[in-house]
Amino acid sequence: MNIDMLRNSEVLGARQRQLRDILLISESIQELANNNDWAEAVAQQTRRRALMDVFFSQECSPSESQQVAEVIEAILVIDQNVADVLYRQRSAMLTDANQSRQNVRNVDAYLTHSLA
Repeated sequence: MNIDMLRNSEVLGARQRQLRDILLISESIQELANNNDWAEAVAQQTRRRALMDVFFSQECSPSESQQVAEVIEAILVIDQNVADVLYRQRSAMLTDANQSRQNVRNVDAYLTHSLA
């Protein structure tokens, strides 16, 4: 069963449901990051970590190993996308902070020269 089928299937075994939940939470984290909802993204990340701990506490059977590998690869791509969003937002915030500091210096220089 490929990832799309896993995502949309209504009839799954317990392990497949766990794996699908991990995938869907990962996708939710990416959407939250894209919407700049970092508090909820962190909460979902914590929830995902707990689900992953439970899932990976059991060995993967040979029959599920391919599907697990595909989901892991998808999660790695999602996590990289989230990291990219975070990096871009961090850079934008630093740029804004630097511009604000420059504006304060410009106002101070103006006031110093205008009052002299």
